[in-house]
Amino acid sequence: MVFNPWRITRAMFLEEHEVESLLARLSARVRQAPPDDPTSRVDELIVRALLFSGLRNSEFCQLKVADTIVGTGKSVFLVRGTPREDRTVHVPQVLSDLVRRFVADIRPLSLPAGVSPRDPKLPLVLNERGKPYERTGLYRRVVRILSEANLARRASVQLLRHTYGYLAYKRSGGNLLFVQRQLGHAHPMVTSVYAEFVNEPYDKMADAVGTPPANDVHRETARRRAVRKPRGRVKRDL
Repeated sequence: MVFNPWRITRAMFLEEHEVESLLARLSARVRQAPPDDPTSRVDELIVRALLFSGLRNSEFCQLKVADTIVGTGKSVFLVRGTPREDRTVHVPQVLSDLVRRFVADIRPLSLPAGVSPRDPKLPLVLNERGKPYERTGLYRRVVRILSEANLARRASVQLLRHTYGYLAYKRSGGNLLFVQRQLGHAHPMVTSVYAEFVNEPYDKMADAVGTPPANDVHRETARRRAVRKPRGRVKRDL
């Protein structure tokens, strides 16, 4: 069976400078917002979490506090579905730090009366009515956030997921297996579509293949010294 991978275009993900501009805008809104208004802080968490985890819309809606560093003690998001869909997504420590602060300071402002902010089984992010997000509601909020950042024509949750795939491939040095596992792709051919958008210096990579890392050189030198014949006369076996 011939596997035909799907295709993406440059319009389907954000370039590096666009990511920087979006994050700067979100941070500026947080600084300008009143302390008792959580809207801009929730917006920032949603976008950063999607952008630096690559979670699908439905996966983020199902994300519980227990599935983050607050519940696991590790810088991860636990994606839970069927056994075949379950996976551990490793996220940047800076994102986990933001999650910690959000859960401690911002999230309680969105909880309905009588709901304990310490309950780890509740969703990480709740909507304006204090209810768990559904796919349509989250999608609309992301579209609003991105539209306000002058990205209306391309605004979608999928835009952030594709951006993660592009950034993860580029910044990991082209580690296809890492990106595949992070995104939960069933086939590496799906993940490989991001490779065509990363300009890889083939001459430098060719040189790197022929040059062992410095640590390997030191280890080989030490190994050779260890196996040298001892000095002096060696007694023969009789």
